[in-house]
Amino acid sequence: MTKLTEHFTLEEFTRSTTASRLKIDNSVPADLMPNVQLTAIKLELVRKALGKPIIITSGYRCPALNAKVGGVATSAHTKGLAVDFKSSFGTPKEICQRLIDSGVQFDKLIQEHNQWVHIGFSSTNNRQIVLTAVKNAGKTLYKSGLV
Repeated sequence: MTKLTEHFTLEEFTRSTTASRLKIDNSVPADLMPNVQLTAIKLELVRKALGKPIIITSGYRCPALNAKVGGVATSAHTKGLAVDFKSSFGTPKEICQRLIDSGVQFDKLIQEHNQWVHIGFSSTNNRQIVLTAVKNAGKTLYKSGLV
């Protein structure tokens, strides 16, 4: 295991059942490793704010994997600057509210269909964007704030 921080490993960031099933190499390119390291450091702050461990369900995604899972081409996942996660802290909405209240700095925080939390970071400008993903006629729409 390649340890990035006290609680996070590189393997957590690259693990993907879809990549394994489709035999996609989801290794992080060397030039993106600083982004993954930054994200791991920021996730330590998320973990501290929640007071509970977090489970990364989707971290870094190479462009091929990102396309297979339906991610947008500009996804922060492809830059190593975003993760989707769950925590025993509570529901995705409760997690998002706690992160907002605790002052954790992020670029984008999304309550995803009340199933998981997406959090993205920037090395230069964390915009504190908060969104809620909802389904409408089979399409995902993003509403501002927590719904």
